[in-house]
Amino acid sequence: MRIHFIGICGYAVSGLALVAKQLGNDVTGSDEDAYPPTTDILTNAGIKWVDGHTAGNVSRWGRPDLVVQGNQVRQDNPETAAARRLGIRLVSEAEYWGELTAERFRIVVAGSAGKTTTASLIAWILRSAGRNPGFRLGMAVKDLGASAAWGTGREFVFEGDEYTSAVFDPRPKFLHFAPQLAVLTNIDWDHPDVFPDPAAYEAVFRQFIEDLGAEDRLIACSDDPTVRRLLARTRAHVETYGLRGGADWHGRDVQLEGDGMRFTAWHEGKVLAVVTTRLPGEHNASNALAALAASVRIGVPISNAVEAIGRFQGVSRRFEIRGQVRGVTLVDDYAHHPAKVRATLQAAQERFHPGRVLACYVPHTFSRTLSLMDAYADAFQGCRLVVLGPIEPARERHLAHTVSSQDLAKRIRGVDEVVVVDSARSAAYKLASVARPGDVIVCMSVRGFDDVVGKTLEVLERSPVA
Repeated sequence: MRIHFIGICGYAVSGLALVAKQLGNDVTGSDEDAYPPTTDILTNAGIKWVDGHTAGNVSRWGRPDLVVQGNQVRQDNPETAAARRLGIRLVSEAEYWGELTAERFRIVVAGSAGKTTTASLIAWILRSAGRNPGFRLGMAVKDLGASAAWGTGREFVFEGDEYTSAVFDPRPKFLHFAPQLAVLTNIDWDHPDVFPDPAAYEAVFRQFIEDLGAEDRLIACSDDPTVRRLLARTRAHVETYGLRGGADWHGRDVQLEGDGMRFTAWHEGKVLAVVTTRLPGEHNASNALAALAASVRIGVPISNAVEAIGRFQGVSRRFEIRGQVRGVTLVDDYAHHPAKVRATLQAAQERFHPGRVLACYVPHTFSRTLSLMDAYADAFQGCRLVVLGPIEPARERHLAHTVSSQDLAKRIRGVDEVVVVDSARSAAYKLASVARPGDVIVCMSVRGFDDVVGKTLEVLERSPVA
């Protein structure tokens, strides 16, 4: 089959392109925002691609049998129009993944936060146990070497994104995956551009668990009140996990362990194991517990699962330590929702105490910044410095007049200093001027803010730290 991908350079879509080629398809693609490292991966795999969208790209290398489109592709894309004009079947990336994996045992991790790490952990545990699973994740994983792989085993692990599948397919991505085993981490209103209020956001998760059949299994976090309330809506066999007590899978005695966390895993009133993870923060102890529960439920021996969790290095740009200069540590993180920002900074405060935490944050989308302003106000508490970059507009350039980083700066409380900058270079100089040995600089953004971490490392290397 000849397949053409529109928006090929997103991690998940490029992963799908590689899988399609591995399955013997002739794969081509295009993107209007091509960027490394996914373009290098595609080139090395022999996949023909072009930067920019034009109608001629669809048939540039021969008429395709199928056109697959990523959800970041905008309305009125000329290649979308060309595919329709030529009568070529057009599907979203999520729908095609669903079709490809129809015969596999599908594990889907959904939730507002923790889904990338938890899904990656499950895939890693299965691989470590010799099960060779397939997986589709939202970000590259150090241990797995990719964001997606076909695998040869029975299981296929999905990170279940609740966002829309494509401009022509408003369904949440996770509704295409029909899991036999689902994991639900938490529900905390996000994506206000699609879900105008918490009720609308909650509704798609309710549909996700209502679609599960009586023969399916749901592992859900009982620490989250919204998740607990929705459990009555599913026909699936439910098991809960949590750190707060009353769960079927209970994590107790959570404490710092080196650079990560340690806890005791209990199940049905019995101690299963002491679990250690290299990942910092209580939220990652919860993610590890969820991955343990899911893996044991599909037959992985407890000892194998615990050993794999202890070796897991983590997901790219999830509390990724990029370097240390003159006693100052720099962390790169993807956090953009206020709950994720808060969890990331709390993990940094615990891990690097008594050093100070300096934060660089780039808000993502005007609608999220405006709608969740009150939650952002308290997300940075305890930081010595917060540096805010310009809001990343993504698909919302038309909303630039509605809110600014200056508006957010006025609302942030519980920190010593807040400044707004217009470039990564300015952020780097400000952060370096305040940092001193023992401090940690945590940079949080979706797109990396022009590699602000790398620029800050450069400035620190050239400048003495007070």
